[in-house]
This record gives sequence, C-alpha cells and structure tokens, in this order.
Amino acid sequence: MTDIIAPTRSALRARARAEIAASVIAPYYGLDAAIAVNPLVPSLSAGFAGAIAQAAPALGARGALSEGQYRDLLDSGRIAEADLARAIRRRRADSPQGATDRQLVTRFLTRAAPPPPRDRQPLSALDDRLARWCRAALAPEAAAWPVPVAELGFFGAWRALALHDATLPREARRRIAALPDVADRALATVLDRTGVSEEEQLAYFRAGLARLPGWAAYVRWRAMTSGDVDIVDVLAVRAALEWALDEPPATPNEGHSDDESAARALVWQEALESAPHRRVLEQIGAHTGGERDGSAPRAHLVFCIDPRSEGLRRHLERRGPYATSGFAGFFGIAALMEPLAATEPAAACPVLLTPRYRVAERPAPGAWREAARFVRALAVRRALRSSAKAPDDLPGAPLGWAEVTGWLLGPRSVARSLLSGRAVRTGRPDDPAMSVPTLLDLDSALTPEAQLDTAEVILRTMGMVESFAPLVVFVGHGTSTTNNAFRTALDCGACGGHRGAPNARAAAALLNTPAVRVGLRERGISIPEATVFLAGEHDTATDVVALADLHRLDPGQREAAAAVERDACSAGRDLAAERVRDLPGASPRTPASIAVARRSRDWAQVYPEWGLARNAAIVIGPRSLTEGADLERRVFLHSYAPEHDPEGTALETTLTAPLVVAHWINAQYYYSAVDPDVFGAGSKTVHNLVAGAGVLSGPSGDLRLGLPWQSVGTREGLHHEPVRLLVVVDAPRERIERIVERADVVHDLVHGEWVTLVRPGDTAGEWERCTSVGWEPWHLPGAEENQGEEAA
Repeated sequence: MTDIIAPTRSALRARARAEIAASVIAPYYGLDAAIAVNPLVPSLSAGFAGAIAQAAPALGARGALSEGQYRDLLDSGRIAEADLARAIRRRRADSPQGATDRQLVTRFLTRAAPPPPRDRQPLSALDDRLARWCRAALAPEAAAWPVPVAELGFFGAWRALALHDATLPREARRRIAALPDVADRALATVLDRTGVSEEEQLAYFRAGLARLPGWAAYVRWRAMTSGDVDIVDVLAVRAALEWALDEPPATPNEGHSDDESAARALVWQEALESAPHRRVLEQIGAHTGGERDGSAPRAHLVFCIDPRSEGLRRHLERRGPYATSGFAGFFGIAALMEPLAATEPAAACPVLLTPRYRVAERPAPGAWREAARFVRALAVRRALRSSAKAPDDLPGAPLGWAEVTGWLLGPRSVARSLLSGRAVRTGRPDDPAMSVPTLLDLDSALTPEAQLDTAEVILRTMGMVESFAPLVVFVGHGTSTTNNAFRTALDCGACGGHRGAPNARAAAALLNTPAVRVGLRERGISIPEATVFLAGEHDTATDVVALADLHRLDPGQREAAAAVERDACSAGRDLAAERVRDLPGASPRTPASIAVARRSRDWAQVYPEWGLARNAAIVIGPRSLTEGADLERRVFLHSYAPEHDPEGTALETTLTAPLVVAHWINAQYYYSAVDPDVFGAGSKTVHNLVAGAGVLSGPSGDLRLGLPWQSVGTREGLHHEPVRLLVVVDAPRERIERIVERADVVHDLVHGEWVTLVRPGDTAGEWERCTSVGWEPWHLPGAEENQGEEAA
C-alpha cells in the first residue's frame, strides 16, 4: 500500500520537468479582472532579439511583423527610407561605408531572406478533447453537468469520468483504468510505458503545452492563486490520452527563427519605431518648461498614468489655472477593496503587489436606510439575472426556457436592438455615480501608524511635499460598456483590472484624516488646513468626470469642487470630440459627447473605445517637461520630481513597478498586433464566453489569449502601431545607471532592448540613450534628411 501512495522518484522528476517546461508560458489572468501582460515575459532575460528568434517561434508564433508587412509600410511612406537606412547602419556591421541611404536600402531589400515557415499545427481531435475537459473542469459554470473536480482534483475527476466515456474505445478506457489516480504518478507511468526518456521529457512537455497555450497559461494563473490545479494535471491528462488512444506524441515547434530573418526583423522594427518616438521627443523638446503663467492653481488633479488621461489633462489645463500630475492609478492603496454592494472583495492593486489590508465601504452616518434600499435593489437585479441564466446549467433546458420566457424578454431584446445606445446604464457596485453617501472604513483596515506610513509614501512618491493647492483631486478611471467580455481590460490595470474610484476615495480620505496630517507635519510634510483632498473618476468610454464624496464638504468647498467638475467635464467633451474621429463608424453629424455615450451603452458595439491602442512611450519627470505638448493619447505620464528624491527611492519604485506595468501593456498590444492568430483573442463577433476564464473563437478549442482584434485593428488593417516602449526619464544619469544595474527587471528591459530608455542631455534639445555599453548621444534628424547623399 505504501508503494502505491508514496511519491516515486520518477514522479517527482517528471513534476519538476513539467514545471520547468511551463515556466516559458506567462500566466493568463482571465476576464473577471483582465490584466495586460507580456505573453513572453518568462523569456524577458533573453531580450527582445531572443523573443523574435526563439521564444515566439517555440509557440508557433511570430515575434515581429512579416517581411511583407514591413515592405508595405515602407511603400506607403509609414517607414521612411532615411529611418530604415539609419537602422541598417546601426545594426548591420556589413553596411558599406560611404553608401547613400538609397544604396543601403536597395541592398537591404535585395538580400531578403525567405520567410521562415509557420510551424503552428492545427488543433487535433485529442487536443480538442483536452480543451473541452479544461473548459468543464476550470469553468464549471460552462459545463453541461457537475464534474467532481473539487473532490477528486483535475486529473482524478477526468480519470473517473473517462472510465465511463462511451466516446473512448474500450481498450482506451481499460488503459486509463490501469493508471494511478494521482497526476504525477500517472504521468510518470505513461512516460515509462511510452519510452520517453528523461532527456526527452522537457521537450515533450513543452510540445504538449504549446498545443493549448491558452489553457496552459490559465492553469499557470490558477496554480499561482487558488492552487486547485497545476500544469502537471494538464500534462498527465494529455499524456494519458496519447497513450490510451495510440496517438503519436506532439511534435515540438521549431523553437527558433532563421537567424537572418530575425536580424532583419530587428532592423525593420527599429526603423518602424523611429517616427513615433521622434514625434514624442520633438513634442517634449518644443514645450519643455511648460506654459504656466505662475499663478496659483485653482486645483491640483492627480490622474492615472494611463495614456487616455493624457488627453484629459491637456484639455483641462487649457481651461484654467489647473495643475495636473500622473501616478499609478491605485494611488498607493494596495488593498482588497470591498464596495458596499459587492459580493466579495477585489484586489485593487497591481498584480506585482500583494494586498496589504482589506478596506470595506460602509454607509455614511444617516444614510443607512438609503444604503439598504440600494443593496436590496441590486440584489433583486442579480437574482433576476441569475434566474434567467439558471437553465443554462441543465442539459436541454435553455431551449424550453426560451419558449417560456420569450414573450417576456423578447420585447426587451427588440427594444435594446432598435434603440441601441439609448438605454439607461444600470451601473456597477463600484460606480461612484450609483453609490449612496458612503465612507471607506480605514480605521478597521489600518493602524494609525500604518495610515501615517502609507500617507507619507503616497505623497513622497508623487513628489507632492509642498505648495499644496486648496483642492487636490485623485482621479481614477474606469469604463462603462455593455455586453463586453473584455470590459475589465479597459478598466484600470494598476487597480488589478477594476475601476479606480475606490482607491482614489481611500487615498483622499486618508490624507484628510487630522491625525495623519499631524504626523505628516512631524515628518516634514505640512498640508495647509484649507487644503482638502477629493476623489473622482474619469469614464474613459464617455469622457465624463464624476467627483465622489461631495456630501463631506462644507458649502464653500462644495462650490469649488463643482467648478472643477464642470471644467473637467468640459475638458472631457473636448477630448470626446478628439477621440471620436478615430472610432470606426462614428457619424460626423452626431455630437461627440452623445456619440461616445451611445457607443458605451450599445450592446452590439464592438468598438466602445480604443483603450490603450497606439501606446508608444512613457515619460517619467515633472509636468513642466510635457505641459502644452499634444502627445496624441499615446504616452503614459508619470510625475517625478528629481529634486525631492536625492536617494533615488521614488525613481526606483517607478522603474520597477509602473514602468514594468507599462511595458506589459505595450507588449500585450504589440504581440496582439504582430500575430493576432496566436497572441490575440480573435474577433469579438465569434466569441463564446467561458465563464470568467476567457473566450473561445467558435464552439470549442483553445482559450484565446491577448486582446481581441477590435482592440488593435479594423477591416482596413492595424490601428495599433506595434512599437516598443520609449522610456523618457528626467533624472541624473548616475541615478538611472544605479537602478538599471541593481534592479534585474529594469536591467533586462533596458539592456534586452524591450524598451528604449533616454534622458534629456546636458544641452537643451539633446537626448542620450542608455545602452548595454553605456550612454550614447541620440540625435533626432528629420525623416526627410538623407545622410550621405552627397557621396552619390
């Protein structure tokens, strides 16, 4: 009996190799709180070149656009000949000296290597069977009947049901019955019986996982969080099916790209990035020093670093004496947030952080009855939705249920279709516009000392230690869309894929606390008594700005806050007019504010907003560096005051957290654009939702990773430009160097060329770039210049 139960040495070795094989796959966080991630983040240390040459091909994917796509961009003028020539000179050691741009480009084009073959294999019947089991076991709401995963585990439940699966041959069921019911022991048994040696196991496991990378990525996330399944379970089921059905083992993808093709892709990619990066730096250079007239600001608004906030900040500053700054949208509150009517708390912080405490929303004094009515009304709506969907869990029931309820729900569906975009939004429990007067219970969540420490970290990291405006507003963001499986992908990534208002409210309440202000004064941060902190939220689908907790202000403060809200909403209308020009199908005859509001409520709309499409850069520095510049909603803006950070602590925090998140977002859009078949989620129009796990394209198959096509492109082609992130840091050279060398993740990003890091040079208008061999001047010649033309 002991021999049967005890883990064997071969089982432990198989488990270890399975974990190593899975380590090349990034976790997928599902749709309930969608988080952008670089799909090749486990290969970060191999650099961007390694991603093109090895990591992406190992999944049967491209790591860059195809040669044909790059050539089309050159023919259209999107890639300038001069930019391509500069990239050739920089990256091709065999470039002839003294050649003109035209000669270099002509030589480069005539030496094109044949494109490497696509090694992505079609989904086999075995993999489709495994995918259907993953769906039933990991998204039980989508299963036709209950499966005993909770009792027997992923592999054990599959084995128990497979023994009675009439679609499997009798001999296959007999073989499965002979296997142990523990995943790692079963896997070791199959490996032994099929003759897969220990030297071959790693490649064998990776080949199997590459067949269903979507489900493998989701299992990695589940293993990290709930721990109810791990990658060994998936590999054990797959290996058992192969052996039981006498199927040939999965063949590994080639694992590398042709060296010459990869080298050419690096040249093309650098040329593609020249124009958008140059545009950002030219805008910064033209507006350095800002346009403020020196008058005291009416209010200071702190926005999330999200590029969608850049446009709102720009339009707001044009409307009056407003100061704005950027900070990660969780505003330093790394907590489990429990909104008033939520069924469970949510981790409202970057996935790089672990929530430190739990903050619950409570009714404000005197608002208990109003809060109770709100909670009851929301509970009734949830119950009705649950009742309407309950028959989906019973085989055959949905058809009969549709016949019974069609007379009741049919007219509503017809009205929603004919009057699309005109329905009243029902709201969400974390929506401040829906909430009754409430407060966040910080005293139960944090000790007085923890409150003081958190408040100090927030202010010092923001560089907000002096010259406080009379009104300081933390503006989070969220989105309002209908019938959108990827809704949370449009919410605040810094808040873990949730709306940002709860975090903004918590930060404001913390800094309004009298005891906290006394403690901050003792630590050298004096907040004037007249200064009040407030929270708000920018709805990125409608560009409406709503302020929260106005009931806590005195009449004078309320009037000042109302004026700020009016100006912010006016700035939002200006932004909507700017944004709507980019939205497919927008009518020029419809006012922009009405058009975007209707799109957010239209249940058939696949383009409610563009999200972070076309993101290209992040600027870490004071607002004076970018004030007045039109950065076209393509730039993350993170405030940084180098004079208040002599030790570099705030800069290190920014480079190791917000920069990493910005890179993840940039990389997710990049890969969803360069290879939408593997790294994208396909078209929304054919999606089947798998509970909160993700989507399928069609009735079955692998879980789709990345972003849907409607986040990166239209019928005409790509809307998002797949460029790597330009990182502009306004800080002393030595301070940046120290952090790059000390922080592994920053070192990999910069020296691996996942990002391009530059800083202002010692002379105005000049820039210098951080490379693996030190700093080098980075000149920005116009694309029209033709170097070396005189030598022709």
